[in-house]
Amino acid sequence: MVLHRPVALLPLIFLLIISCETKQLSGARVALDFPEADSLAVKIYHFPIFEEEVLAQFDLDTANHGLIQLELSKPLMLDLAINGSSYNLYLKPGYDLKLSKDTTDSKESILFSGEGAPINNYINHISSLIFSESFVDYDVDTFSKKYDSLNVAVEDFSRIYFDRFPMQKDDLDLLKQIKQVKLLSVKTYYAYRAHNDALLDQVDKLQKGEPIGKIEMLDKLQTFYSDIPFDTVYLRNGMFDYKSVLYDYLSGMHTSVFDPKLVRLKPSLEWPKWVSARWPRRVNTLIKAESYPRGIKEYLIANDLRHWIDSQGITPEIDSLLDEFKLEFKGSIYTKYLQKDYDKKIAILPGDIAPDFNGKTLEGTAISLKDFKGKVVYIDVWASWCGPCLEEIPHVKKLHSAFQKNKVIFLNVSIDRSREAWKKRIGNEKDWLGTHIILDERQTDTFAKKYKLRGIPRYLLIDQTGKIISADAFRPS
Repeated sequence: MVLHRPVALLPLIFLLIISCETKQLSGARVALDFPEADSLAVKIYHFPIFEEEVLAQFDLDTANHGLIQLELSKPLMLDLAINGSSYNLYLKPGYDLKLSKDTTDSKESILFSGEGAPINNYINHISSLIFSESFVDYDVDTFSKKYDSLNVAVEDFSRIYFDRFPMQKDDLDLLKQIKQVKLLSVKTYYAYRAHNDALLDQVDKLQKGEPIGKIEMLDKLQTFYSDIPFDTVYLRNGMFDYKSVLYDYLSGMHTSVFDPKLVRLKPSLEWPKWVSARWPRRVNTLIKAESYPRGIKEYLIANDLRHWIDSQGITPEIDSLLDEFKLEFKGSIYTKYLQKDYDKKIAILPGDIAPDFNGKTLEGTAISLKDFKGKVVYIDVWASWCGPCLEEIPHVKKLHSAFQKNKVIFLNVSIDRSREAWKKRIGNEKDWLGTHIILDERQTDTFAKKYKLRGIPRYLLIDQTGKIISADAFRPS
């Protein structure tokens, strides 16, 4: 998730943030009313290509009211963050929405009213229903039963909802597509994670000297990807959760070329350099061999290249793959982003002195990176509103327990705008050890520039002399 927060001036969108006075509606309008809240920070954003583009970011007034007017000429699928909680927001020209807390729901949910409310309430309700439980710890048979039950529950709710709120055919067709993609995202995420965990179990067996064979559930997991609609219209329109499905699919390709027998077990777990060097080419070849629509193939290859540039830096193989991409997809909308990532990797490399930064602890004490010189420092850059960050926390705890006290400093760096949301999340996490600090807005911008930060979660490893071991270390999971 990108950290910069400029107001975007798009050809299709002119953003106007206005007070709660009445004005003639043009485009779409969203009013927010949360009178009982202590304070509310609001952000409306989307990911038109790769990076987050913020359309509005502000705090509500002293009465916790606000009004946003967006000039737009076509429907937009956006994301809405309120004090760290994320929701979907679907806007069409002419929509006039009011947003408030859903007092009938014990969860921290929201309720829309006004023109466009039935569509937005449906989208957010099925999101709450579909993503209310994590399925990753189930075996594949239990997952399948749970998923079938979830599917039935969603279909039952949808039938009752559409009977109560009749929709125009175009809107109804869109909501059915959104529902299917959201359900599909549960399957694809499970397939990737289950395969990944099975491979790690095999590595663990090899460390213990035990034999390994074929992963029994692999064939069934592969079928979970078979329902993916490789549709450039979904990609172009920013279909909710569609890029997450493609990300899981691409991650599944990565695990498909993973051979645990090639991992060097001693003195520590690591890939031989010749294996790491060939991995990007092998995945690239898999993508090119499939008969996707050109726009999907272009996106997958570009996304894959971003992954390898981030994780491996600049290598001769990645140089070659990037040149091939530029040649095959001349004028691609993704090229400038790939080049930007490429240039960033050149700018900060292992062995460079880690730029100093500072923040404040839970107690309000100022701490800087240089305070830990002489120790290995593992930096976890996160925020309470970042779903992928929160998913890593259990793995961070395990990583912390694997090291003796004072061997490694775990520095958890939050970029939350809300200090209260930051404290609340830490308070909800038991045994999340290490040093917790938060950066203010100015410090966050400075940190992002110094460390070429594109998104979070981000992990950095600094040695005892203050030099960078990795400016983009692997996630704890």
